Amino acid sequence: MRPSADPAAALRRMYVDTSPFSPAHLSLNAEVLGPERMLFGTDSPPMAAPLEDFVHMVEKLPVDAASQQLILGGNAQALFDLRSRP
Repeated sequence: MRPSADPAAALRRMYVDTSPFSPAHLSLNAEVLGPERMLFGTDSPPMAAPLEDFVHMVEKLPVDAASQQLILGGNAQALFDLRSRP
């Protein structure tokens, strides 16, 4: 398959995770890619902080509650078709 000549099309296929423990990094990803391209991740084990800290960082993003739920699990369910699996 040839690389896309359209960088915007390539970005629409890219997903990032939340494992970089940086509020600025997460906010930039939310702004540039959108919450619908973010997957919750911790790089666990080992975790740099308690799991709750990672969740709180997502909850503090300047996005609505529905977008937070996408990041915390909805995007992964859709991307990996987890809803249809036992």
